[in-house]
Amino acid sequence: MYSVRTMLRQSALLAADIETLTDPLATRAGTALEALRCDDLRQVVLVGSGDSHCAGRATELAFERLAAISCHALSTQQFLDYGMLSPVRESPGTLVVAVSASGSSPRLLTAVRQARAQGHPTVAVTGRSDSAIARAAGQHVAAELTLTERCPGIRTYQASLLALLLLAVRLSALRRAHPGLPVAAEQSLVAEIAATADAVRAGHADADEPCRELAARLAETARPWVPLVVAGTGPARGTAMYTAAKVVEAAGLPAYAQDVEEYWHVERFLDPADAPLVVVAPSGRGHLRVVELARAAAGRGRRVVVVTGRDDTTMTRAAWHSVPVAPTAREEWSPLTGHVFAGLLGARLAERLDRTPFSGGGPP
Repeated sequence: MYSVRTMLRQSALLAADIETLTDPLATRAGTALEALRCDDLRQVVLVGSGDSHCAGRATELAFERLAAISCHALSTQQFLDYGMLSPVRESPGTLVVAVSASGSSPRLLTAVRQARAQGHPTVAVTGRSDSAIARAAGQHVAAELTLTERCPGIRTYQASLLALLLLAVRLSALRRAHPGLPVAAEQSLVAEIAATADAVRAGHADADEPCRELAARLAETARPWVPLVVAGTGPARGTAMYTAAKVVEAAGLPAYAQDVEEYWHVERFLDPADAPLVVVAPSGRGHLRVVELARAAAGRGRRVVVVTGRDDTTMTRAAWHSVPVAPTAREEWSPLTGHVFAGLLGARLAERLDRTPFSGGGPP
C-alpha cells in the first residue's frame, strides 16, 4: 500500500544510502567500463523513462565536463524511434547506458537489444543485479537498496544518480580526459560524491518544514488548481522534471517541468497572473540567468518559489516562498542535494490534501 508515511521514511534514508552505496558503486562502475573499449568513444547516450530519464538529464553535465565527451539523455521511446539515426548509429563510438531501477521495463529491454545488435557497447544502471536489463546489457552497475518499500521513486532515483555520476568519474579516468589524471584524483572525485551525504542530511532537515509550509500555501491559494510549473536549467532541469513527477505521483496534481528560458518565452503568459512557479536554482553556470528570470517573474506577480542556497538572498528576498538546498563541491554533484525537497513536497501536498500516492484524483 502506498502512503505518505512511506515517502517520508524513504526520504529520511537518503543520506545513509550515499554513505553505503558510493564505494561499492564506484567499484562496479569501474568493472563495467573496464570491460569495454572506452578510449574510442565519441558520445554517451543515457536512456530511460520516468525517474530514470530525469536522472539522465540531471547527469549529462558530469559526463560532458568530467569525461570530456558528448552526452545526451533520451527517453526510451525517443531512443527506439530516433536514437539509431546518425550520429548515434556510429558504432562502436556510442556508449548506451540503459537506466531502470526495476530492471524490467519492456521498452528499455528492446532498446538495449537493438543497441547491442548494432554493435554499441551497453551498460545497465539498475536496482537489481539479476534483472532482465542487466542480463541484456552485458555490463551493469547494480544500485541495490535495502529497507525498500512500495513508494514513488525517491531512494531509487538517488541510487541511479549516484551510479551515473560514478560512471562519469570512472569514464574520465579511462579516457584520460584530464591528461595524467592520477588514481588519487579519481579517488578525490569519489570522495567528493561521498561527502554529499552530509549535505543531503542537512538539506533534508532544513527542507521538510518549508515543504510542509509550501504545501499548505499552495493548497490554500489554489483557485482552481493551476498547473505547477517547475523550472530549471543544466543539471537542475533534470531535478525540475523529477520534482514535477513527484507532485503528480504523490498528490495527483498537475505539474510539469520547463527550461527557465523557455518559461520566459511561453509560460510567463500563463493565466492567472499569480500562478505558482518553482525555480530550482543551485549555484552553477546558469545561476545568474535563473536569478534574473525568477526576479522578473516575481515582478510580474508570479508566486515564485525558489529552491536555492540559504545565502542566496538575491533570490529569496523576491520570492513568495523559499526552500533551502545544501551546496555541493561542484555543480556536477548538485542533483544529489537538489532532489531532496521533491519527495518531501510531494508527500506534504498529498498529506495536506488527504491523497494517496498513485491514486490520481481531480483538483482539490
